[in-house]
Order: sequence, then C-alpha cells, then structure tokens
Amino acid sequence: MRIGQVTDSTARRGREGRRRALLLACLGIILGAARARAQTLTVDDCVRLALARSPAALAAAAEVRAAEEQIRAARAAYVPRLLVQAEYGHPWGFSEVVTNGGSTAALLTLEASLLDGGLRAAQLGAAQARLHSAAAIERQRRADTGLAVRSAYFTALAARAEREIQSDTARRMRNDVTLLQRLETGGLVPHNDVLRAQLALESAHTAQRSAEAALDTASAELTALTGTDIGTDLLVEPGPIGSESPTEGMAEASPVMEDARAAIEAARREADIVRSERRERLTLVANGGFLGVDPGPTFSNNGGGQFLLGFALPIFDGGASAARVAGAVAATDAAEANAAQVRQTIRVALSRVEVEARRAQAELDAWTQAVARSEEAFQLMRARYVGGGSVRLLEVLDAQTQSVDARLNVVRARLAYRLAVAMQDQILGRTGQ
Repeated sequence: MRIGQVTDSTARRGREGRRRALLLACLGIILGAARARAQTLTVDDCVRLALARSPAALAAAAEVRAAEEQIRAARAAYVPRLLVQAEYGHPWGFSEVVTNGGSTAALLTLEASLLDGGLRAAQLGAAQARLHSAAAIERQRRADTGLAVRSAYFTALAARAEREIQSDTARRMRNDVTLLQRLETGGLVPHNDVLRAQLALESAHTAQRSAEAALDTASAELTALTGTDIGTDLLVEPGPIGSESPTEGMAEASPVMEDARAAIEAARREADIVRSERRERLTLVANGGFLGVDPGPTFSNNGGGQFLLGFALPIFDGGASAARVAGAVAATDAAEANAAQVRQTIRVALSRVEVEARRAQAELDAWTQAVARSEEAFQLMRARYVGGGSVRLLEVLDAQTQSVDARLNVVRARLAYRLAVAMQDQILGRTGQ
C-alpha cells in the first residue's frame, strides 16, 4: 500500500512537472513572438506613424474643424439675437436745446430676421459644401502621405534585396578569383582570365555599394516621414497585394473628384447668396428699457418698451447686383468645367496605373521563371570552364551576368508592381492600411 502511494505521488509530480514545462514553453514562444514583433515594422505600422505626425494631414484636419465651426455659425443665423445696450452722456458747454441735456439709455434688444431672401439657407449650404471639400482634401492628404511611406518602404525592400544579390555575387566572384589564381599557378588558365575576374569582382562591389546607398536613402526617408529611426533590419515583406480594374464608380469616389463636386456646390450657393441681395427683407426689432435724460417718463408713459418692424426692397443699384450674380454664375460654370477636367484626369491616371500593374506582374512572372534557368546555365558554363572544356571566361561571366540580371529583374518588377498598386490607392484616397 505504501509502495502504491509513493508511485501515485511520483506520477502526480511527473504530470505537474510536464504541465509546468509545457506552460513555460508556451510562454517562451509567446514572449519570443512579441519580441520579434517589437523588432519589426510593417509598412502599415510606418503609415500609421507617418499619419500621426504628417504636417499636411494635420493641417487638413484643422481645416475640417474650421469648416465645421463655419456650419455652426451659419446655423446660428437662424436664432434671434439678444443684445444689451447702455449709454450715459452729459454735454457740458453745449446748448441744452441742441443736446436735450444729454443722453441716457439702458436697453435690452431682440432682433429677428423674418424674411431674408434665402440668404441664410444659401450661407448654410455653402458652409456644408466647404466642409465636404475640406473632408475630401483631408482624405487625399492622408493618401498622399500613405503613398510617400509605401514608396519609400517598398524601395527600401527592393534595395535590400539588390544588396543581398550583389553581395552574394561578390562573394562568389571572390571565390572564383581565388580559384583562378590557383589554376594560374598550375598553368591551367592565362593571367588575363584572372584580371578579367578581378574586374568583374570590382563591378560587383560597385553595384553592391550602389544598392547600399539606395537602401540608406530610402531608410532615411522613412525615418523622416515616421519620426522613428528605421533600421533596414526592421523591414518585413508585406503580404500579397492586388490591383483593381478601374470603374466609373472608383473615379467618382476619388477624394479629388469629391472636392471638385463640393466646389461646384459651393459656387452655386455663393451665387444664391448674391441673388438674395436683390430680394426683399423683413426684420423685427424689439427693445425694452429706458431711453432719455430722465428715465421716469419712459416707464410711466410707454411701459419701457418699443418695437420696430422694418421692410427693405432693393429697387436700383446701378447694375452692381446683376454684375455680381453674373460673376457668381461664371464661377459656377468654371467649377463645373474643372470637375469635368478632374474626372478625365483621374480616369487617365487609373488606366495608366492599371496598365503598369499588368506589365509589372507579367514581367515578375516571366523573370521568376527565368531565374532557375539562368542560374542552371551559369553553373553548367562555369563547370565546363573549370573542367577544361572549350569555354572561355567571357562566356562564363556573361552567363553569370544573365543570372544576376534575372534575379535583379524579379526584384525590380516586384517593386514596379507594388508602386503601381500604391499609386492606385493614392488616386482613390486610400492609405493602404
């Protein structure tokens, strides 16, 4: 019985130990993943960082807030105004017949516009149109920032890939130069081949330095945009991205097009504001308080109150109102023509981006298939040269160049495709997140 109890206790301790080990292993995996995540910055992370500090996006957001306040001011025009007015004056040295002995007043005034010829409605409509315009501009500024970040990010990825390819090429060339020097010592290859290989090695080093410079430039641009020191080892390859075929609805939903339509509406409302100047107005003004040198009779005789109902109808102004209306109508026509031009420009831009995306995708597919073939051809050519076959070093170097170019063309085609998709998102007002 004691032996069974000891065995059960040992088994329980073993199971608990395994559970603790499994828990610690899971915790280690989670912490490792968290550390790895903290040590990388995706393109979406960089876009979010840039949007949070972009001067253009922040300025556009402030314009939206200003437009919202303009709407509040336009709506406040429908509310009657309540004013307090007070004054006191005693004109010593002047004839009392002229001055009436001075002026004393304390009035509470209520003003209400009963008829304004459509002025307030036009002002409110214009303010709403300007808000739509400001919102569209903000959306476009955010998309512009997203394009700048994505372009720099994708360029940095391409430059890093090119640097790795050129570094690998330089490493292989160094090994080949060492091999050729040994073969030259044995009299198997001429000295001229060694010189040509050394020259090819220097060309590979030059290409590697060029890729490193492009990578540093893109990294510095990302740092400036995001406000974060972007190391080249922090960048990660994004997931698959796809382009869309342009449609009529996509062009109309573009923020630039929305801004153009808002400009048309604002121009029409401005024309209505000018037209309201030629229409009749009816205003009610009511006062309560006292007025005069001696306030007593004001309250005893008139109850301390008065009202004024005023009516105004413009009859003749020398043609000024007609000229302003004509100018406002011309501004509306100009806004409509500009919207048509914007629509045409967007359609052309979307078509060009779609063609570029298709071309880049086709080149990416073609060069991806060519990489394996070109590498195989290079290795065969190199083996025949080293083995003493009837192959010259120039043919080997040419085959190596073709292999390297195939790998570089894959990187460049991928970059061209990503930039085309990013440009399409920018035209449509997307940040790419």
